[in-house]
Amino acid sequence: MKGRVHIVLLAAAFLLLTGSCATPSALFMQTVENGYRSGMYSQDRLQFVDPVGDAFLLRKLDTIPVKLWTYFIHASLPQAEGRKQSPSTTSFKIGNSLPIDTDRLLNKCAIVMRGYFPEIIPSSCDEHKWSPDASAYLRYGYWHRLGRRMSKAQQDCPAPTLGMTKLLICLSCGWTSRYCVTGQENALSQWIMLRPDRSVEPHELFSESYRLNKGNIYLALLTCENILTKMPFRPDRNKDPMQRKLAYIRDDSEPLGDNYGAWYHFFGAALYGFVRSRSLSTFVVDVESFGSFFYEGPDRQESLLNRCGAIFGSQLRTMFESAAWCLVPSDARTDYLLPGE
Repeated sequence: MKGRVHIVLLAAAFLLLTGSCATPSALFMQTVENGYRSGMYSQDRLQFVDPVGDAFLLRKLDTIPVKLWTYFIHASLPQAEGRKQSPSTTSFKIGNSLPIDTDRLLNKCAIVMRGYFPEIIPSSCDEHKWSPDASAYLRYGYWHRLGRRMSKAQQDCPAPTLGMTKLLICLSCGWTSRYCVTGQENALSQWIMLRPDRSVEPHELFSESYRLNKGNIYLALLTCENILTKMPFRPDRNKDPMQRKLAYIRDDSEPLGDNYGAWYHFFGAALYGFVRSRSLSTFVVDVESFGSFFYEGPDRQESLLNRCGAIFGSQLRTMFESAAWCLVPSDARTDYLLPGE
């Protein structure tokens, strides 16, 4: 109890020093302190501001330190173990060249957008952000949870947010499908499942999501990411029925690489590139690739797709803001999937 009192006093002092009197609601604090139950939470509709979800997200984040430490000791993430168990041949080589030409993919998306015009006009919106309750709590929340950990009021080790936005945390952890729902995920998933195996290409997924989200590009990219990243850390993720419908977009010598990771990394990076500058988004995905090297092993293709996605997202935003999608000629090159080695 003394530890909790000290943390509250420190938090109050911090708020006074920063000149802010904002405090989270009692419901928010109760949700944070009720214990770890965030595995049970998922949004059931589009909510740009979701204080209850934010509280569960912060508690979910507290499970990361122990998991990362466990993965570091074993030098592998669960999905990497799944790759080791998948069929392989001595002749298989991971590609070392760009698998996607982003300029040509941009041309294809411009043609897609023109095809829906004027019934659907391109638009965007603000990204998913921390609620006012969460923003107030983040000023001292780590120390609050650390105090609870030291007093044994909670068992997991608190994780700092390090000033990261809600969207970046969800993308980094593969949790957008839980905390950043658009409401169009089921419709897009049903459309994919009606397609032949290995037939869905990136521009087609974007096209259908763009239609379902009535031209909102941010929501279209987010919907794609949400259906691609469900339970990304299970070892058998490549066996998901939806994965059989997706074209192989890596540039490997044979289709034996991690196509699951290729798709969700590309669309996740594209989403982040759409809402951030090109320099920042490419820096973030390069840092993510660096971290993956230690936990999952080297995968040059995944790193290239990360960077490709960030660049494409930035290009897509520029094309949207300048209305250049109206100007791309219909005969522009659109064969964006580059041939394998």
